[in-house]
Amino acid sequence: MPTPTLPPPPTPPMQVTWTSALEGSDAREYDALVLASPAGHPAQTRAWAEVARAGAHVAARYALVRLAGRAVGAALVLRPSLAGLGLPWAWIERGPVVAAVGDLAGVTRAVARAARRRGIARLRVNPYFADGDAAVAEESLRGLGFRDVQRADGPHAATLRLAVGGRSDAEILAGKTREQLRWRIKQADKAGAVARRGEPADWPRLREMVRDLMRSQSRRDRPDAWWDALRRHVADDARGAFFVCDHGGRVVAGAVYLRHGSRVIYGWGAAVAEKLGFSKAIPAHVAAIRWSRDAGCDSFDLGGIPLEDDADPKRNAIATFKLLFDRTRVRLVREHAGWC
Repeated sequence: MPTPTLPPPPTPPMQVTWTSALEGSDAREYDALVLASPAGHPAQTRAWAEVARAGAHVAARYALVRLAGRAVGAALVLRPSLAGLGLPWAWIERGPVVAAVGDLAGVTRAVARAARRRGIARLRVNPYFADGDAAVAEESLRGLGFRDVQRADGPHAATLRLAVGGRSDAEILAGKTREQLRWRIKQADKAGAVARRGEPADWPRLREMVRDLMRSQSRRDRPDAWWDALRRHVADDARGAFFVCDHGGRVVAGAVYLRHGSRVIYGWGAAVAEKLGFSKAIPAHVAAIRWSRDAGCDSFDLGGIPLEDDADPKRNAIATFKLLFDRTRVRLVREHAGWC
């Protein structure tokens, strides 16, 4: 008689800790998972919660997902509120974070169920996986009933990355495709443009330049409280840095960079609108690349570029200087939304 085939043991359910503050081992496990995951991002760190809430009617909650006692998922869930009451939708910026892309479906399902029990009916997500893993992640989200809601002006779904770890300036900037970049760097040097670390007195100037940029795109700038929180956030070198470009005795460009583990990501920046005979944004970027390399990071992320089918001339013009650094697109997970 053939030996009967036994069914596989049932998979234990995932357990979700949902809280406004993590402490002790929960905090340590959350931090370790977000830092170690290939899809980890600054927007999912506990430190970022202060920035995410600043100047907005938004409540932040942490979801720590365990399977058989092991942390397999983490999410900083942001939920808008009105008159102190939470609205029935929420989003997870660059998350959920999972240890491996194969865990994404289970973790997202567990977080969505926990959100539903707390009155959240709809959830937006965009985990920070790249290239092949991004395709797997999107397939997993579709399998849960989430649909693609990516907008051209939404969170970027494509970026550019430079390998910087252990490389000299010449190695980082080498290659035929960076010939124009090297020329523009020399052009800025000849014009007397100098990049340096930004100081507290430089933040109002950055705000002014960003505000002008937003107006040119018919968009609104973020509130003062958000910028103050960002300034405090990157005051810690382990979290990021602020660089400016000086020319003719004034700041003509500035940019903020976020650091997460071995990666630095360009976050926000702007330059004066007037033409000065050189690329104003490039000196600060080059200084930030050197800083990331010297800090022991391996990757420098240019902070996103428009989608290939995005025909908006303003967005494409702003991204033009990024393509001088690298032209190899890195595909990211598009934003998805689903009912809980």
